[in-house]
Amino acid sequence: MRILGVDLTRAPAPAGHAEHTLVLLDTDGRVARKERAGTLPAVASAVGQLCGGEPFLLGVNIPVVVPAKAARARPIENLVRRRFGFRLPPGGRAALSAGPLGVAGEALIAGLAAAGMACLSYPDRDRRKSGLAETYPGLALKALLWETSNLAQSREPAGNDQLFKAYTAPAYRAAGLPARSGWRNQAVNLELVLRLLDATKGIDLDPAREALLAASSAEEVEQAASLLDAALIAGVVRRYLESPESSLFLGDQEGGYIILPADGFIRRLGLADTRPQEGELFPQASLRKRLGAASKIRSLELLSVPGKPQRLEAAFDNKPSYEFDNVDEMMWWKHCRHLSGPRLPTEGLIELTVAGGGRRAERAAAAGAQPAQRALLPLRPARRLAPAHTDQGWQDLFVQCDSGGLRSHLEWGQSCI
Repeated sequence: MRILGVDLTRAPAPAGHAEHTLVLLDTDGRVARKERAGTLPAVASAVGQLCGGEPFLLGVNIPVVVPAKAARARPIENLVRRRFGFRLPPGGRAALSAGPLGVAGEALIAGLAAAGMACLSYPDRDRRKSGLAETYPGLALKALLWETSNLAQSREPAGNDQLFKAYTAPAYRAAGLPARSGWRNQAVNLELVLRLLDATKGIDLDPAREALLAASSAEEVEQAASLLDAALIAGVVRRYLESPESSLFLGDQEGGYIILPADGFIRRLGLADTRPQEGELFPQASLRKRLGAASKIRSLELLSVPGKPQRLEAAFDNKPSYEFDNVDEMMWWKHCRHLSGPRLPTEGLIELTVAGGGRRAERAAAAGAQPAQRALLPLRPARRLAPAHTDQGWQDLFVQCDSGGLRSHLEWGQSCI
């Protein structure tokens, strides 16, 4: 699979000047090719030329999944601001429609499809289908610098959340500098950022360094900064494929998501529920209220005894779908990723119906063997990652899965809760 990164600016470019920077990585993660394009169709054409018909993963810094609701911001922007102290540009449909590029993520997917390169709006971990990956160089830079920070190494992780939120890097893009700053100020800041990233592995900084050394105008310095952003985007999505345990997929494929590099602390910060919420005294009342609209619920007990946990059975018409890397992670409810359908709680889940699928089933079918049959599997006690019986607490239990391995889709037929 080819790995690419493109810096798509939302600001209109001067007439006659390209505004988007595209880079292609080789198998070692080095920048093999770089291109400049002035429009989204030109970006799609350049992707086709660089990939030569092979599957690709294209990292972009624009909203890819945009809900149909006419809102200015998506939930993912609010979540990033609340958890990481970083402000992303508004990515709601109302804000994008008023911008010069419009809903650029959908336009780029349509342009790629028109060029014969249909792709998903999210990465395919099996590396068989092309896809887009939404990430932002500013947030990725903050996470990468934090990994090598002395402050992160010398303090207890429990008290680092506010410190990480305050952690910032020098502004090196023209749009983020004070109005009276010249190109020399931008060049100095860009040089400082490149030096800060020297200890970071997986990001090819040489093209941006070379472009900065040769720059002698504001336009050339901005092009060097754009080249750094494109390299950061490509490096982050490559890291997500190669070592997902050191990355974070935050959000979902329906309401919006982002991908960023993450150590254990950033993963806990991104997935933890930091807002106090009022819990239910008896969980079954909360379950009935939250699952009743999407399923038929009946009690498995003849009598309801106050203070005694009640067993409930929920039958779903629109079955939720989740994926894991392997059966062991499924049974421990680790690295779980929600694909479609209603979101469900995991506390108290007793059993579920599993249908085998993915590469293993395809290899078995190719060899003439029968595919795996559905089976009821008992679940081991899941480790509690957040307070139970709260909406956000349940969502935080769904942790992203790693790449590779068996891709198991769970069908919650008549699951006991």
